[in-house]
Amino acid sequence: MLVERMMPRKLRGFTLTEAAIVLGIVGLILGAIWVAAAAVYNNLRVSTTSNQMLQLVQNVRSMHATQQTMDTTLTGTGGAITMAQAGAIPKDMVDDPINPAAVRDVWNGDVTFDAATSNGGVLGDSFTITLPNVPRGACTDILVRNTGAGRDSGLLRAGADGGLSTSPAEGGTQFPITVTQAIGYCNGANDQNTLTFTFALKT
Repeated sequence: MLVERMMPRKLRGFTLTEAAIVLGIVGLILGAIWVAAAAVYNNLRVSTTSNQMLQLVQNVRSMHATQQTMDTTLTGTGGAITMAQAGAIPKDMVDDPINPAAVRDVWNGDVTFDAATSNGGVLGDSFTITLPNVPRGACTDILVRNTGAGRDSGLLRAGADGGLSTSPAEGGTQFPITVTQAIGYCNGANDQNTLTFTFALKT
């Protein structure tokens, strides 16, 4: 007892209470960093998807610059692979740049293409890009961003899991899609949504 009383205060270690407080503060800081990093990562994936889709649309239009309609054989995952072999798909979406066997979005869903028909048009005068397995938050962000002020002028339809908005060119007045509408559309099971965008081949 006498030795302990004579020991200087600065040589004593932390008490359990002090250690618990320090660990609690460190845990809160790490938790905040984790949440911020997750938000940044999600935002990066949404931006990447929007940029990839813009490149896809431009490349499809370039490939069909001398045609009035899209090749109707370019459908489904096979159509996406054919487009990848022609160099129309961004490199970060294909599994193998030399001999592509799959075209995938950032959530590892198989991207598909389909020839479509615009309002009163003919098959192939527009085309559809479908992105599966998109999480709810990202689905909402992508719909709002890509139907807003800076949207592609040839965007005709956009939606998720059955919910669909159309442009004035298609007889609709629902662009841009609001956050509330996007949340209503992005209600797929198990937080997985299938996003569909239809673009005019000629703008």
